[in-house]
Amino acid sequence: MRAVVLDANGLPALSDIVEPRPSVEVLACGLCGSDVEKLGRAAPGTVLGHEVVARAEGRRIALVHHRSCGECARCRAGHETTCDRFSTPTIVPGGFAERVGVVEGVELPDSLDDAHGTMVEPLACVLRGVERVAHGRVLIVGNGFVGHLFAAVLERRGDDVFAVDADPKRAGRAPDGPVDSAIVCARGAGAQALDAVQPGGTVLVFANAGELPADVVYRRELTVVGSRSATPAAMRAAAALLPDLDVPKPTVLPLDRFDEGLELFVSRAALKVVFVP
Repeated sequence: MRAVVLDANGLPALSDIVEPRPSVEVLACGLCGSDVEKLGRAAPGTVLGHEVVARAEGRRIALVHHRSCGECARCRAGHETTCDRFSTPTIVPGGFAERVGVVEGVELPDSLDDAHGTMVEPLACVLRGVERVAHGRVLIVGNGFVGHLFAAVLERRGDDVFAVDADPKRAGRAPDGPVDSAIVCARGAGAQALDAVQPGGTVLVFANAGELPADVVYRRELTVVGSRSATPAAMRAAAALLPDLDVPKPTVLPLDRFDEGLELFVSRAALKVVFVP
């Protein structure tokens, strides 16, 4: 089968690889910023892609790409994504391929097309993060695709949402004063988020925030919390919610135009890129 495989330099190239057995048909796979971060770093032979919609036994499902044990102390405390078992990927070899091994998934409603169905996984990550954000005035720092998902969810629940971005073309409504909470969706934006919240406020770290000035946290009694990845329960909630959200329209390309789609994403010419076999 065909797949986008990382070569000896960690760069993507369309190649023929052995099909996993048993397998399911990949219908679409979204490109995530975490995929881009692995280019040049992941081992040769790696197939990236975890925002996957596949067809299994006649059903369209969004695949679960990590699974916790559900029994350890961290799982029972609601921190399933820190479970020792969670780091093992379940989508083999990876979503940028024609087929992947059989794995658990969440059924998609008929109202979602394949490309939008790939948004179930990132939306599930966002839903887990939003649980840690208090209602009120919320600033999103980094207004890319995930920032747009946060805004859609927060606005739906009634929050007053602001968004800033290093790229003026992506910036939303800037806050007119301190906010109750800030969400870090851009690499290295932690200090900016801390500066934006009022004393006693909360900062959700949803991306690599860089160094955080602990003295600011101490003196202003801020709460800093982290959230990453998704759980099957969050994915089920995301699949149910997604048809009702106003989300960005993705750029959809075939796998053999992966380099083109990657450039659109990295250059910020496209907010979301989805590949189909």
